[in-house]
Amino acid sequence: MKKTRLLLPITMSILFLFAGTMIFGGCKNTEEVTEEVPAEENVEETTPAEEAPAEEVSETEEASLPYEGQELVISGSTTLLQVSEAWTTEFMKEYGGTIIVNGGGSGAGIADLINGISDLANASRQIKDEELESAKSVGLDIQEYKVLYDGIAIITSDNVSIDDITIEELSKIYTGEITNWKDVGGDDSEIVIIARDSSSGTGEYFLEEVVQLGKTVEDNDYSENALRLQSNAEVVNQVKENDNAIGYIGLGYLEESLNVIKVEGIEPSIDTVKDGSYPISRGLYIYSAGELTGIGEAFIDFVLSERGQEIGLEEGFVPLN
Repeated sequence: MKKTRLLLPITMSILFLFAGTMIFGGCKNTEEVTEEVPAEENVEETTPAEEAPAEEVSETEEASLPYEGQELVISGSTTLLQVSEAWTTEFMKEYGGTIIVNGGGSGAGIADLINGISDLANASRQIKDEELESAKSVGLDIQEYKVLYDGIAIITSDNVSIDDITIEELSKIYTGEITNWKDVGGDDSEIVIIARDSSSGTGEYFLEEVVQLGKTVEDNDYSENALRLQSNAEVVNQVKENDNAIGYIGLGYLEESLNVIKVEGIEPSIDTVKDGSYPISRGLYIYSAGELTGIGEAFIDFVLSERGQEIGLEEGFVPLN
């Protein structure tokens, strides 16, 4: 019996010792699992580093655009404003750089070029002799680039009933010699004359080719009753909003809603301008202050390229070829 009393405490001590070992061993395992959590955090922290190559590719693509960081300023003809914006959008997407396009009229654009305000001048007429002389006086060697052809469409208010007119009749209307629509086959109502202002290349071309009958009657001028506006868009709005009005706009600004009349029996269109049958058509130009390099040269090359001419056609103009 004494042996039995001695053996039980020893056995119980061994059991308690084993249980304690299991408990402390379990605690140790729990701590090891807890210590693995930061490893998961480390995985999350490496995610941005894994995305870094995509950013590097983007930067590489930007760096590959040959004219990134270069700037070009263009101003002038409102006739060329819309197509120039289309050209620059496509050019910058493909080649980079920054191109700023402003309107103001052909005369203003050429003046900006001579005064060093812009790099290129859009013009819906050829540069004048006096403008060339002004450029030479400050040491500039003006370069001319014909970029498109354009027709000038004659538009009237919806209530005007005529559908055809001659160059001579147009001249008499715009000088104020003819003041009533009945004198050209229309209703008995006074004609409202809408024209472009003196800074407009379209206005100057129309003055010389139509009002002055191809500069054969150089004393002819716009009637003092003519409403002189700055842009094609303004002419469109005035003709739409008034009865008995007549105006003229570049072919690229025609809309289906406009009342367009024939000139000398010919409708204005890309085809009739291209084949020379439409009597009021002209070249459109870009001028530089000298030989072009860098982004300026590349832009002109793009404008004259197959894609550039396609954009011109899409905007309602006639390509060179």
